[in-house]
Amino acid sequence: MIAKRLASEPLTTVPVRHPCIGSLSVMQPGALHENYRNYRAETINRLDGPYGFVDRRANEQIAAQVRGDSALDLGCGFGSLVDHLRRRGFDVVGVDLLDDQVVAGRKRFPDADLRVIAAGTLPFADGRFDTVILKESLHHLAAEGDIDVAMAEVTRVARRRVIVFEPNPSIPLRIGRTLIGHVDPTCPPEMAREILERAGLQIVHVGYSDALAFPLSGGYVGRPILGGRVLFRLDDALLRIFGRSVAWRYLMVADAQ
Repeated sequence: MIAKRLASEPLTTVPVRHPCIGSLSVMQPGALHENYRNYRAETINRLDGPYGFVDRRANEQIAAQVRGDSALDLGCGFGSLVDHLRRRGFDVVGVDLLDDQVVAGRKRFPDADLRVIAAGTLPFADGRFDTVILKESLHHLAAEGDIDVAMAEVTRVARRRVIVFEPNPSIPLRIGRTLIGHVDPTCPPEMAREILERAGLQIVHVGYSDALAFPLSGGYVGRPILGGRVLFRLDDALLRIFGRSVAWRYLMVADAQ
């Protein structure tokens, strides 16, 4: 959910323009990035409501793509994915920049290996994990620092596979965010593909989801309206008809070459 900053100093921001994202901030020596102002420890309670259904389905979709026995969730937030993979028998570690998120996650998922890591090189050996997962994290890495440096660390510790799960900047998503005043960078699928391929990875799968389920759940910051697995069937029908243009999320899988 929240990206791990990969730099050697504390960071602050300066405004720049990105060709795919538009206005954003690039990390410079100083304090935490402004993009994290909407992340609060109490947001974990949304897992008990409609958003919990959406989050669990996302975890299921990601888990189906994990290869090998070990995984790293880079930007684990509260650690719901880490706990999901742990219960499926994986050797999994979650790391994040925001200590309040990790502390809240440890209380809810006491058996999950959730860690706060300092800025800098990832504290893991080369090839430590079969799969590295960036769940709702790549857009932060792309907007807040040197994405090629970050991906060099990702591919250093990933032995076989990298999985990206990201907001899809479709028209419905952009309208929804405008209506609720939610500001966050995005990383379009084309940009994600370019980033992964530039890191020496080969794209093997791209999928789209959440035409209705995510927005109606309220997501991280919106007002919950409706939830439940029945919405997933409606999602699937809408995606078959309209494709990625109505999707709020995408899943991209890339393998080491």
